[in-house]
Amino acid sequence: APKGTHWTNVSHENATWQAWAVKEMLERTPAVRPDLIVGHSGFGSTAFLRDLYPGVPILNYFEYFYRGTESDADFRPDFPAAPGNEYRSRARNATILLDLNTCTRGYSPTRWQHGTLPPEYRDKVEVIFDGVDTDLWRPAPPADRRVGGWTVPAGCKLVTYATRGM
Repeated sequence: APKGTHWTNVSHENATWQAWAVKEMLERTPAVRPDLIVGHSGFGSTAFLRDLYPGVPILNYFEYFYRGTESDADFRPDFPAAPGNEYRSRARNATILLDLNTCTRGYSPTRWQHGTLPPEYRDKVEVIFDGVDTDLWRPAPPADRRVGGWTVPAGCKLVTYATRGM
């Protein structure tokens, strides 16, 4: 967001710039004629595509609808939310509301996450669990602790992390 953007609106401003960049790139690529558009809500990637591709179904992933209280911002009393956070949380939903309004359908990974959405949009969004198949992805037997050409010593704990940008 440009310097001077109101602090409660930085997320929406960033998403608007991203949405505009996606729209401009697709306008310069007329050979792209999607049959279906799938996007992660809240980052702006699909916000302007309803106008660019009228009639093309848009499916959005709705991970979370922000709240100022009883939320991700204030669940730990030892890390209290910053003063005014409830206003930033409300403004942060602007892009998500655009997506809820313009998508054809949406999906959310858990009932709890689905429950954070405004009630008037919940019928438009289906819960589709995207969790880990623990029958397939489970710890290796202790005798098989090789990674490439390296053997993980017994008793050594491994920590893995995958970011949303991978």
